[in-house]
Amino acid sequence: MRSGMIAVWDKDREYAAKLSEYLHRQNSLGSTVVLYSDPDELKRAVDTHQVSMALAGRPVADSPWLVETAHLTLTEERDSGGSAVYKYQPAREMLRIIAGFRGTSAAEENLAWGPPAQLRAVYSPLGGCLKTSLALVMGSILAEEKTCLFLSLEVHSGYRTLFDRQYPMDLSDLFALVRHGCDVSGRLSGVLQSFGKLQYIPPVIWPEDIREAERGELKELLHILAQRCGFEEIVLDMGADMSRPEEILTWCDKIYRPEKDDAFSLAKLTEYEEYLKVSGYGELAERTSRIPLSELAGEAPSMKWNQWQRWEQMLPAVRRLLAGERNGNA
Repeated sequence: MRSGMIAVWDKDREYAAKLSEYLHRQNSLGSTVVLYSDPDELKRAVDTHQVSMALAGRPVADSPWLVETAHLTLTEERDSGGSAVYKYQPAREMLRIIAGFRGTSAAEENLAWGPPAQLRAVYSPLGGCLKTSLALVMGSILAEEKTCLFLSLEVHSGYRTLFDRQYPMDLSDLFALVRHGCDVSGRLSGVLQSFGKLQYIPPVIWPEDIREAERGELKELLHILAQRCGFEEIVLDMGADMSRPEEILTWCDKIYRPEKDDAFSLAKLTEYEEYLKVSGYGELAERTSRIPLSELAGEAPSMKWNQWQRWEQMLPAVRRLLAGERNGNA
């Protein structure tokens, strides 16, 4: 089933808009994705046979006029079964369910580029919680067995000083390629750098490049890197200076949050989770693996330790974390 349109409606208009935008950007289902805010307009489209499939929340999903049209019911209940789909699961999994329901082959779904990379984000609203260290160590471990890309979205990464390197091209250049509609996957080899087996894209120099890219180029670039560049894993080091990190986190399969346990830090995290709820991103908190700093660093390491010693100390804990995930999914 590759003709007609995919219609999207939900009483939560913000959710419906984000879902339809995501499906449109994937461009892998072979149909135009149309967002409807008025159920009567959706009914007219169904009655005139313009709709090949509908993604609808209740009460529209239960309407008699929708029964004979292929549709999935968007629900807030987990494990509903049948044609009901849990609204707040990772968007990538939602895409797989829709493709399977429509009879789309795996090759068509992924535009013949192979399975998409798994996106892992390390993010915390707190500073000084070994966020970048966790992301780099995790990426290095994953790169032992898979093709893994590390992507820093920090505005002041320190890479050029830490690794004592100057880069002819960096993330800003990729944003420019996306902005002008140029082929990114074909030029990526000239940008990639290596840290052991882990590949990475040199971060931006100017903070404005990240902040401006959040309006469009960043999401498009992530889509290209995940779908078309042959990576199996992508680890994102999410910068605290991003204006809307929650939008990027909704695209990710796994989210990790290192946490301090002092009173101020716990209070800030409580307020952050309240903000997620009231701003419509409550499901992110449910999908986040919270990692106490003591599990990563044990006893507080000496400030005289260099960065390499700190990373080596973290290796066993991160290996256990990833092994636990594999065992949990077995």
